[in-house]
Amino acid sequence: MKINRVRYLKGPNYFSYKPTMWIELDLEEYEYLPSNEISGFPHTLETLIPSLKTHTCSRGYEGAFIERLHEGTWMGHILEHISLELQHLAGIKVKHGKTLTSSKKGIYFVTFEYKEKKSGFYSFQAAMEIVQRILDGETSFSIEPYIEKTASLYYEHKLGPSTEAIYSAAIEAKIPVERVGTNSMLRLGTGSKQRFVQATITSQTSHLAVENACDKDAAKQILQQAGLPVPKGEPASSTEEIFAAAERIGYPLVLKPLHGRQGKGVITNIKTREELFNAVHCLERLEDEYIVERFFEGSDYRLLIINNKLSAASLRTAPFLIGNGKDTIEKLIEVENQNPLRGVGHEKPLTKIPFNHTVKCFLESQNLSFQSILEKGQVIQVVGSANLSTGGQAIDVTDEVHPSIKTIAESAATAIGLDVAGIDLICPDITKPFDPLTTAILEVNAAPGIRMHLYPAKGKRREAGKEIVNYLFTKRSEAAIPIISVTGTNGKTTTTRLVKHLLEGSGMTVGMTNSDGVYIGAKQVDSGDCSGPISARKVLRNPQTDIAVLETARGGILREGLAFRYCDVGIVTNVSEDHLGLDGIETYEQLVKLKRLIPEVVHEKGFCILNADDESTVNMATHTKGTVIYTSLNESNPYIEKAVAERGTAWYVNEDGCIIFHNRGTSHTFLPIREVPITINGTAKHNVSNLLQALAAAHSQGISLEELKERALTFNPDAKHSRGRFNRTRVQGKEIIIDYAHNQAGLKAIYDAVEHIERNRTITVISAAGDRQDSAIRQMARIASANSDHLIIKEDKDLRGRMTGEVPMLMMEEAETYYRTSDYSTIIIDEEQAYQYAWDHSNEGDLLLFLYESFSIAENFIKRIQSTELYSDASE
Repeated sequence: MKINRVRYLKGPNYFSYKPTMWIELDLEEYEYLPSNEISGFPHTLETLIPSLKTHTCSRGYEGAFIERLHEGTWMGHILEHISLELQHLAGIKVKHGKTLTSSKKGIYFVTFEYKEKKSGFYSFQAAMEIVQRILDGETSFSIEPYIEKTASLYYEHKLGPSTEAIYSAAIEAKIPVERVGTNSMLRLGTGSKQRFVQATITSQTSHLAVENACDKDAAKQILQQAGLPVPKGEPASSTEEIFAAAERIGYPLVLKPLHGRQGKGVITNIKTREELFNAVHCLERLEDEYIVERFFEGSDYRLLIINNKLSAASLRTAPFLIGNGKDTIEKLIEVENQNPLRGVGHEKPLTKIPFNHTVKCFLESQNLSFQSILEKGQVIQVVGSANLSTGGQAIDVTDEVHPSIKTIAESAATAIGLDVAGIDLICPDITKPFDPLTTAILEVNAAPGIRMHLYPAKGKRREAGKEIVNYLFTKRSEAAIPIISVTGTNGKTTTTRLVKHLLEGSGMTVGMTNSDGVYIGAKQVDSGDCSGPISARKVLRNPQTDIAVLETARGGILREGLAFRYCDVGIVTNVSEDHLGLDGIETYEQLVKLKRLIPEVVHEKGFCILNADDESTVNMATHTKGTVIYTSLNESNPYIEKAVAERGTAWYVNEDGCIIFHNRGTSHTFLPIREVPITINGTAKHNVSNLLQALAAAHSQGISLEELKERALTFNPDAKHSRGRFNRTRVQGKEIIIDYAHNQAGLKAIYDAVEHIERNRTITVISAAGDRQDSAIRQMARIASANSDHLIIKEDKDLRGRMTGEVPMLMMEEAETYYRTSDYSTIIIDEEQAYQYAWDHSNEGDLLLFLYESFSIAENFIKRIQSTELYSDASE
């Protein structure tokens, strides 16, 4: 068995709305060995991973997968279930998977849910290794190492608890959110509405406030000047200065780094000069400056302030150990660190207790060491501070905070200038009124961790992540720019361009992706086929974008899923057979399901615009939460008639050739189709259909009918507005049309559009993509032959897996069958040479149809012959 390809479908995809791993697997010789024909395999696998018994498989009840295992199933399906179970046993909540067969013998497409890609992919590699070991005859070995490594990779690379809580809260609120890089940075929102969060620092957090909070001395001065209680203290940068400050302040003392964080290096309750001497000589000397301040007796509290209001409060306790009379302190710490809630850094709710120099010194202050054995029942504190980052725990006390203490904490965050702040406060009892003699603010923390509020050792969980998201955005519309997604088989690019054109002029910057580039307003920022999720993200991440119009092609969805979880407008132009046999999409029904993904992700307040003249598209109406708007070239279309009768919304063409907009029982005459340039005097029916859908989309976003009329009349079928789509030029009495028609339906639409153009002969220059099925390539040739007096067959530079000359020969065979002779079809491999041949063999009054692979080659050829015409005119 071997892996051919791996894809990480990060967004909504063909299989699930959740991140899905897609693996093309070659079973090789195991294609001929289902599980029931491999001696002992089902029993051994069931024994090694007994929890597979809970898998329901497609039958919907527990034990179904084991049944299939004993009845006989293939290795791709088995690997899918093992991968899911290894992740589940590692503490990763996943459950969805599906394995598809391919038309190629031995090739399977295995898909399964993942949360983090490194652990997700490893789970599949581990599954393959487990299966191979069984096939090699091993019947007894532990799968624990595989589970442990899966868990290790997951916790190493996943978001930390604080950031994950914010991420999850955004998802719940349907606010777009994505991780930026591999650390704790999140982008919330899209386009001009986006904001960032790193840990708990937001886009709104003042840099100066963070600097002041990190400088403990500066923070104390600001708080003191604002009349807030702080311990008496001084900064010190040498041993001499530390002792001098201690004499002035008086014992007991606290010694901590001036620019410290997470409670590291803090030594508390230093009662005498001798203890201070020991503390100073225990310092790891990683810091240049310290702060010496008066120690307050009392409980250690952390109060979380978000947007100047108390959000959560915790009583923090330092990590402690209980002796058993036989184990050393080192052993007791090791045992406690095996607690599944404890991890490295911030990966889990609690942090492992450190074995560092600071802990060693703290133990020595109690006349203990790592090798000391505690008496049975003896309780000791291990670390001097109660910070979670040094192994501490927290108890929620939010509902117990006295109003006067609450006011002190909120005032401290405001004084420093932090929108999200952690106030470290010490006092005997937080439920009692503020007493300046016993209560003091120890620190104001920027980027406060919220683990303690999410996972308290005791008390109520506080949804601090949700509070931060609600502070940044009170509702989804404040975070997400409108997204208009256009999919279908044909007409996507033209419809996308039309929508952008109709929206422009409204004061919004329109971002657009299509098959020839990425645009932000009038500026093109990328070129090439940009109809996939990578290009879509460029628009959605651009801070200038106010509204996004995204061509959403089949290939991009299959490669990576959608770039968005929800859209405001989903357009499906049509569905016809195209690209079948690729990446597991081998039937028309599967293609329809793939295109249906766009209606499925339209949110409940959005609009789903469907071509009522295409039956497969109409059927998608039952798969959307949005308001359905039908479009049609025929007012007698039954779906249009029903929409009108039910006071719905529809755009259609009446029997007089006028565009009609119907809404809530009222019909409005828009324009005669022949007056709109993109319709080619009303003859290009496919463009009329595209126009109707674009009008519906733009109007749904608030563009008035009058504005739409003005803009529709200024969109021309030329290289400026509709590059490469029915671009029409007349040179030396010959009509030349350039178009991209690359499948059967598109080709038929072009020939329908040129039917009314007067000409002597039609000469078509054509090629076909190599990744189409032979039958589709032959059908392209037959359609072109039936509508052309002469066919010139070229070859795409991108062979897409074919041999050189293979596709032209298929087309040539079909053309000769149609013409019954080779006199009317010619193979000219090179694209530019094919255009030149067509030009040289044409006469005045002929129509030349150039179906390009590279628009620039066709465009440059036109410019060259136009310049020749101008030169000829000038010489005369």
